[in-house]
Amino acid sequence: MDGKCYQLSDLPVRMFKSRCRNTAFCSRDAFAAPAQKMTENQTQPRKTSRSQMFSAKCRGQKGETAANSQFNPSLTDRPNSLQISTGREGGAVPHVKENIPHRSYSPLAYMKIYSTRRSRTAEVFGQFGGEHCQGPIGERESCTTNANCSTASSTVCSDSQFQCDSGTCIRKRLMCNGDLDCEDGSDEPYDCDPENKPCGTRVLDTNEQGRTAGYGINILGAGPRMNPFNNDYFNGRCDRLRNPNTEQNDRLPWNVGVLHYQTLVEETVSREIYENSHTLVRQMLKEMTSTIDVGLSFKFQPSEASLSKDSGSGGVSGDASIGFNKETVIKDMTEHTTSYTKNKSFMRVRGTVEMSTYRMRSRDLQVADEFLDHVKYLPLEYEKGIYFAFLEDYGTHYTKNGKSGGEYELVYVLNQDTIKKKHVTDRKIQECIKLGIEGGITAGDVTVRGHVKPDDCNTVTNPTTEESEGKAVVDKVMTSVKGGTLVTAVAMKTKVNKEGVLDLVTFQDWARSIASAPALIKSEPEPIYMLIPLEMPSANVRISNLKQAIADYVAEYSVCKCKPCHNGGTLTLLDGKCICLCSNLFEGMACQSFKGDNTVPPVERPPIAHEGNWSCWSSWSSCTNGKRTRTRSCNTDGVPGAPCRGDISSEEHC
Repeated sequence: MDGKCYQLSDLPVRMFKSRCRNTAFCSRDAFAAPAQKMTENQTQPRKTSRSQMFSAKCRGQKGETAANSQFNPSLTDRPNSLQISTGREGGAVPHVKENIPHRSYSPLAYMKIYSTRRSRTAEVFGQFGGEHCQGPIGERESCTTNANCSTASSTVCSDSQFQCDSGTCIRKRLMCNGDLDCEDGSDEPYDCDPENKPCGTRVLDTNEQGRTAGYGINILGAGPRMNPFNNDYFNGRCDRLRNPNTEQNDRLPWNVGVLHYQTLVEETVSREIYENSHTLVRQMLKEMTSTIDVGLSFKFQPSEASLSKDSGSGGVSGDASIGFNKETVIKDMTEHTTSYTKNKSFMRVRGTVEMSTYRMRSRDLQVADEFLDHVKYLPLEYEKGIYFAFLEDYGTHYTKNGKSGGEYELVYVLNQDTIKKKHVTDRKIQECIKLGIEGGITAGDVTVRGHVKPDDCNTVTNPTTEESEGKAVVDKVMTSVKGGTLVTAVAMKTKVNKEGVLDLVTFQDWARSIASAPALIKSEPEPIYMLIPLEMPSANVRISNLKQAIADYVAEYSVCKCKPCHNGGTLTLLDGKCICLCSNLFEGMACQSFKGDNTVPPVERPPIAHEGNWSCWSSWSSCTNGKRTRTRSCNTDGVPGAPCRGDISSEEHC
């Protein structure tokens, strides 16, 4: 970018490619050469209402718009000094080291006046001691111009409809009924005296299960930051449902077709002890994989600036997810491998409280005005940076059917030397660490019963017994909590860290709080582009672009950009870093070292089948006879002759 503003046909958007090397560190925080200095001193834009948010912006057929957007970076007058606002507090891009080679820019697309955009890609992720390759894919820079801005056509309402100030169309019979059928409230003017309220004189509220229904899902694991639905819309109906937790009637939002309350309490203890951390992490990651096949590729942290400065992260997961999620446990175990390797084993306890199940309507879903504004903000000419930001805000999919409640997981790090010294069996450890919960939740009260633990469990679980009775079997307990309030989650973690086990009282306090802060614990996904109204101008173009964006998003953060592991190790990508998860017999960053070589006497190395790693898919071929194809190759770098399981090509109808 040269600091000038261009007409639509003149403004290039370019892609920057940076190689994230497997030595030293990765750089994806440089958008131009020479390296830029980036600071955190950003001016936060003034907060505006949803109805005002986009009123000052000039939208056009080819893309995005004018000044006063939350996307505006702060620019200095110096050519080598660039400040970028990520849209999230404390999220400024760090200073970039200057010894990374830069690739040249290549023309990609053309954007509208008033702003320029460009995006980049990672060719190789950090591996074998390299750093995490993270940072935003897209960058936006604002500019000024005297050129006229063409305005996109707006939705035209029919004669039987009322047009809200936001542009949304509702039926005229919904006006002045006491409900905010227009999200901006324009259907309920101040001089309106509602006479035909859907619920009459009764005042009914929705609950958290209804308010958070339909929350987004990111198939790579990150928690979406915003809900696409307007779950305060009732379409003039007063559908009521008895809430067993409060013994009161709740009003059901229009978007929720079915909501059932059914409390199920379940606890499971791993039947076997995991002999190393990699075996446990592999199992946990497989449980987190989406029903959509993306392999073991995960991106827990969003990297693109949010389209809304007011967005949070993972709001459906309840307050307790902050700092207590499973992703934190997994990253801790993979980044501090040496702490969990020597003479350590693992056992885990998982507990689930299922509160309700819901199913969204199959048609006429009411989405939020802010969601529609952000859809309209997407340029018609595809540019992956801003489309990635949209996906990280709302998810690649939304929840078509879901189950809400709470769940916790305790990972016990066991000291094998102490286990052998005290002759403790696996069965004994299981009996001591499990809570043994059974029961239910009714009228906001939790009724559970726990099993009776053996008398000598303190010597197994309590870390404070080290001085008086020798070192405890449990070295450490890692806790993840999803759902419930932050206060009760902290109490759970404190109790477990102090005594090594969870007690019934602490569990009950947490379970009671789930009703006010439920989490999405199971879901059936539906693509997010299915929520774009077909009557929206240029809807089909944006739907097609979002389909492309989801495919590009999965391809951008794919394990195909990693080198294969040795000796049958499982390859996974976690937040921009390739990690080899080794079997019990091998260790090292590439699983290259046989543990038996270090024993006395050395153990004979068993025959192990190496495995290659598939390269990324090629682009689709042109459509011929209603079909198109793509290919990939088997990467055997470091493991010559190793095979790859799967097909070398794929085809689809077109």
